[in-house]
Amino acid sequence: MTAIKETPDIHAIKMLIQSFFDRINDSDAKGLGELFIAKANLTIIRQDPARDPLSNSPWSSLTLPRNAATICHDDEEEEKLTVVLRTSIENFVKIIEDGEKRRDPTKPTTKVHEAPDLESTDVKVDHLFGAAWSPFRVTFDGVLHHYGTFAFTFGKVDDGSGKSWRVEGLTQNYRRTKGWAEPGELAKGNL
Repeated sequence: MTAIKETPDIHAIKMLIQSFFDRINDSDAKGLGELFIAKANLTIIRQDPARDPLSNSPWSSLTLPRNAATICHDDEEEEKLTVVLRTSIENFVKIIEDGEKRRDPTKPTTKVHEAPDLESTDVKVDHLFGAAWSPFRVTFDGVLHHYGTFAFTFGKVDDGSGKSWRVEGLTQNYRRTKGWAEPGELAKGNL
């Protein structure tokens, strides 16, 4: 089987996605904002109920919470979507900055790590417009907390030194694994 070579635009978009996750993990709010077109929209949607990933998911091999149920998807609980946050990138950056200001450096914190699955990321490009569907996962101290998909839209804009890709819009869809806190996590600083 022959591997398909990525075009330079697809490679650039995947590197932009990786930069997004790197800056989130580094709590680099200013750097994060630089990846977006001004006034870009950001939406975070949670799917309920909490479920562990299916056994064929790229995230199924990660450590799950100790009190997580066996991987099983029965239809006893009603499926629903909840919009957790809908805002501009400027407001989102401010939320991150405010959270960093409130953090007490003398207290231990949970190690949160967000990671994309760039191999499974599907990127489409039409001249100056691009879109990507990118699976991701978030672990707390190495334990899978939530997983889902980012749907990015991109524009290729002149940044003063030539044209480069920037995020125009972003929707995050996620589902918690079983064994974590119920809704209200956003107010506590966790999604």
